[in-house]
Amino acid sequence: MGFLNVFSKLSPLAIGIIGVILIIMAVAFVFTMRIKSSYKEVLEDIRDGENRSNKRFSSKVLNDIVKDYELAQEDNVDEINTQAIIEKNFRKNLAKNISGERFVSKANSLMIILGLLGTFYGLSLSIAELVNLLSSAGDTVLSSVDSITGGLINSIKGMSVAFITSLFGIGASIVITLLNTWSGISDLREDTMVNIEEYLDNILGKNMNSVDAGRNDLHLVSDKLDRSFDKFTVGMQSNFQTMITALESNLSVVSGEMAKTAASLGTTVDKFDASLNGFSTNVRDFSEFNHHLKTNIQRMSLSFNDLSEEFKNNAELLARGTENKVIK
Repeated sequence: MGFLNVFSKLSPLAIGIIGVILIIMAVAFVFTMRIKSSYKEVLEDIRDGENRSNKRFSSKVLNDIVKDYELAQEDNVDEINTQAIIEKNFRKNLAKNISGERFVSKANSLMIILGLLGTFYGLSLSIAELVNLLSSAGDTVLSSVDSITGGLINSIKGMSVAFITSLFGIGASIVITLLNTWSGISDLREDTMVNIEEYLDNILGKNMNSVDAGRNDLHLVSDKLDRSFDKFTVGMQSNFQTMITALESNLSVVSGEMAKTAASLGTTVDKFDASLNGFSTNVRDFSEFNHHLKTNIQRMSLSFNDLSEEFKNNAELLARGTENKVIK
């Protein structure tokens, strides 16, 4: 009851300082619980065996970390800074947690400072009351015990403001310190980051290195094939060049011979054309001869027919004369 009675007699400024200290303590408590829950979810997610084997997690920050690590592997980075990848994605995806941790770590100092502010304010009030009491040290004031007692009481009220605000600031700081010790936010965050780094280096990194080794073997085979193909291409180009040169020389010779042959063929064609003209004339003469021959043959045929009729008539006459002689 005495504490409540003293609290009720505090000035509005002292009550405001105490209220701010209590608000800071409540906000720090809420932040601590939320940050702890967030880190526990990420830690459980990275420890899940199925998620580790599938490289798919419920937490966005883990998926982004895996993606950045794989991109670094694909870019053939010699030494991947795993810690930098983790911290970058933590700052990007868990910015609220980092801000909350920063606030909680500064809350202790802030509450103590507010308590000291109330302390200096109370001491200032107390000293002001004492100065007023001593400055008004007239005969009327000193002769009145009630007046002196009232001044001392007002001075002590100012000192009570100083001590109560300091008590609230120190007490709230102790509560938050115990809460941080119990929750272990920093240790939980470091444990989460260590598990992520172990997964990237010992599991994801080894799997990708084995794949990269197979890719390197394929690259070596591909390089050998490329070199062999280049040699084959150079040889083919040289052979084609030699063949084209030989063909050009042979074609020049052949084209010269063909030109001579074409000239000779032209002369032959002219002679053949003259022969055809002569042959055409002979055929025409032969056609006329054939026509005359046909006419003569027809005439001879008619003459032979007439001769044949004469022979036939004569034969019949001879036959009749022979028969008459026999009858007689």
